[in-house]
Amino acid sequence: MLGLVAAILAVVVAGAGAYLAWSALRATRRAAASVAELVAAYRLAEDRADAERVCAWAVSERETFEKIITRGVVGAAVRNASQAPVYDMEIVFRDPPAAWTAIRRVRIVPPSDGPEVFAGFDHEETSGPVERDRINEDGTIRLAPSADMHVELRFTDLRGRRWRRDDTGQLNLLAENVARAPAPVEAA
Repeated sequence: MLGLVAAILAVVVAGAGAYLAWSALRATRRAAASVAELVAAYRLAEDRADAERVCAWAVSERETFEKIITRGVVGAAVRNASQAPVYDMEIVFRDPPAAWTAIRRVRIVPPSDGPEVFAGFDHEETSGPVERDRINEDGTIRLAPSADMHVELRFTDLRGRRWRRDDTGQLNLLAENVARAPAPVEAA
């Protein structure tokens, strides 16, 4: 009888030990998952901090870029104040009353203490209704001065994250693990 009680007690102690070990394993896994989430959040915050240092604004007649404006070219000043270059930048210009959109593509924007001006565009389109006061007598559409354009940025950071800064300055992560665009091939 004493042997039976000892055996039952041994099984209970072994079961309690197994339960404690299983509970400790679950707690360790939860802690590891929490640490991994914290590390991912920290990395995203670091990347976001770098992306926050990239901005653009429409070139204004009152600024130092008058030559671009006097030629009638749409332009934007872009500043990359981060510590790393950004890639595959798209500067999107919009003039909503004229239903006009244009895009200027820049392959790489290195870090810089000051802004760099990018003028002109690679693609443009007029789509949608145009406000009457923007239609000239000859039927052409009058665009707003460059300084009144809405400017949006899209770019890829060094870690392959694609960002968008809208015309109100809001920064949003669009995608992760984005491959850089291939280099353009020059005609021979």
